[in-house]
Amino acid sequence: MKVFVYYKPADASDAFEGTRLRKTIKGACEAVNISWVSAPEQGLDVAHFISPSDLLLMREQKEKGVPCVVSAFYAENDPHASYLTDGEKLVLTPRGLAMLNQADLVLVPDERMATFAKENGVTSHIEVLEPAVRMNRFSKMALESKIFRRYFGVSPSQKIVVATGSYGDKKTVNLVKKVAEACPSLEFYFFGAKRKYDPLNIAKKITRLKRTANMHFKDIVQDDVYRSALMNSLAYISNDSVRPDPITSIEAFASQTQVVAFDSARPNPLLRENETCYFFTSPEEMAKYLTSLNLGSAESTIDSAYAIAKAHNLISYGKALQKHYESLMTGEKR
Repeated sequence: MKVFVYYKPADASDAFEGTRLRKTIKGACEAVNISWVSAPEQGLDVAHFISPSDLLLMREQKEKGVPCVVSAFYAENDPHASYLTDGEKLVLTPRGLAMLNQADLVLVPDERMATFAKENGVTSHIEVLEPAVRMNRFSKMALESKIFRRYFGVSPSQKIVVATGSYGDKKTVNLVKKVAEACPSLEFYFFGAKRKYDPLNIAKKITRLKRTANMHFKDIVQDDVYRSALMNSLAYISNDSVRPDPITSIEAFASQTQVVAFDSARPNPLLRENETCYFFTSPEEMAKYLTSLNLGSAESTIDSAYAIAKAHNLISYGKALQKHYESLMTGEKR
């Protein structure tokens, strides 16, 4: 079996979600002895896409008779791999809808996104495939674990909290700012991407206004620096209440970092209250918990979340991908 796995945005950073998803898919293929290629060539059995920007390339493969898979809603913080518009209400972009409806198989991270896709006009075959994580990339014994503090000049004694997202996502940015304001004993690092229509990163410049000294807004950094940030953090703030956040949340599990989130009507099923995550109704409540966690007087879900991450490994993910690929090759799901 030979699979074409593609994601290559023009201004991609090694760190962000679409690129990390591509690396995970390739690693999972290797784990179960599936051959993969990064460029279209003769003899392909399946083509696997991540970004709606690659609609034309997917059409080319379909014209050649190659069955096509699309992974959607895994990397919504990444503007190059996002299928949803900005804003608090989840809305499929026209190009995203076209990409999904022309795919032979659509993979989504959970049932809520499968339901969302069907309710919003996706008619292709949909399967749920929970995200996986490359566990060996998040070992606190690895050399990368020390990179973050050197890179940003952070004292070894200073505790940090990490969040990710888009600078176009005003709600998430403002919530994190409020948590930082209510929690002056910790340093907060927000790693965000600019939207494709904001080349000057004006949104980021605006978010820096009226922030406290312990709130740091950063561009997307290299993969090793980002992983080191997670491994050095006291907690990770998931933005799943606004946009799907499956990849970075499970990476935080693997980093043995406490995950916290704001209440959501339809949370990511991997974010399980009192098992893998704690939910809060306000920034002040979250800040109070983080302060207690810093003092060592709060409970944690780190151990049980880490066990979840271990179960979502490359071998199990690769076996699931293999079944989906084989079903497409036999015409079962086309």
